[in-house]
Amino acid sequence: MSRYLLGVVTQSLRGGSPAPHPIFNRAIDCTRALLEFYIYARYKSHNDATLSYMEDALHRFHTFKDVFLLGRAGKKAKAKANALRTELMKKRKVDEESNAETWTPSKMRREMNTWRDDISHKIDVSKELDADFNCPEIHLMSHWVEQIRRYGALQKYSAERHEQAHKTNLKDGLNASNHNLNYLPQILTFQRRILCFEIRNLNLQALAQRRKNSIAACKVLPSGADLAAPLGSQSYAKPEFMWPQNRHDGKHPDAMIKDFRALLDNTQDAMHRVAIYSGTWEFIKHKSRNKTYISDDQLHAMQLCIYHGIKVQVESLDGERISQMCRCTGSQSWRGGDRREDWVWVKQRPGRCYGALNRRLPWQLQRLFKIKLLNDDGAFFEYWLALALTTIP
Repeated sequence: MSRYLLGVVTQSLRGGSPAPHPIFNRAIDCTRALLEFYIYARYKSHNDATLSYMEDALHRFHTFKDVFLLGRAGKKAKAKANALRTELMKKRKVDEESNAETWTPSKMRREMNTWRDDISHKIDVSKELDADFNCPEIHLMSHWVEQIRRYGALQKYSAERHEQAHKTNLKDGLNASNHNLNYLPQILTFQRRILCFEIRNLNLQALAQRRKNSIAACKVLPSGADLAAPLGSQSYAKPEFMWPQNRHDGKHPDAMIKDFRALLDNTQDAMHRVAIYSGTWEFIKHKSRNKTYISDDQLHAMQLCIYHGIKVQVESLDGERISQMCRCTGSQSWRGGDRREDWVWVKQRPGRCYGALNRRLPWQLQRLFKIKLLNDDGAFFEYWLALALTTIP
């Protein structure tokens, strides 16, 4: 706002009769000097030249500041001026009554105008004599240059941050509370929640900058309760998987994928194709009891189903269990637009991520599928897997 103040003052005092122009020029010079001093004081670093500019601007401000003395009149000065006005008005009344018979109407008007100008001038002089600039703000300005020389720039003493924090930390929290007697814990909870989100946002930005575009950035992991599991040890309902939606012209192509070979052929991205193959092979080898070798033909012929969504139960900010839908539409568009690939939180091993993320990292779903694995005893077991694009800390 300070950058526009001088222009507004100059435009407001432009024009009119030439009589008050000297006073207007002094007002403009005083405003310019005060703004220069304020701008120099806001510098983040200073040298002898900038400090000399501050001293010169402050000297010019004190030279022209008397033009604003009328606006500095306090209650006592105004009361004294009002008493003087009443006394002068009584004298004028007595003079008017004593000369009423001898003065002509034109003489009476001239004398009235003279009395009015004289009373106005005496009232202004009385206010100026009793008005001053003896206030702490004006006095502190004389110590700013010495303060900067001793302790550095003045921005460290600015109260703007504290005033802004008063609004965000207290007023916003109070408006979000129920305004009962226990409003203070609600304000603290509200502020703590905002800070947690800000810290998490900074961590996610740091992770996104370090994201690697390589095969290691895609992993196949078991999908289910671990996909978005809460911190507590309480049991949650089993996730629900959603089939691909049918199109108007028949079944969706993803619903026609019946084996692992068809899934690889349907995956266009080479990095995702390699990640699906290597990740699924490692998962099957880990689940096999005797760690038997699986050939490519056996892996390609494995039965498989594609899913486009998974509904999991998570813990809300209020501690309640709610169901959230995580969608991964694959090659299918979402509501007439681009395909949808939601982000989920995946629990990590200790020491692999920031503590502020509660041992969870955001991964982007790329594929949801189910495989049927023949165990060593001849029984079939079904496993739901997910291909996710990872963020690597």
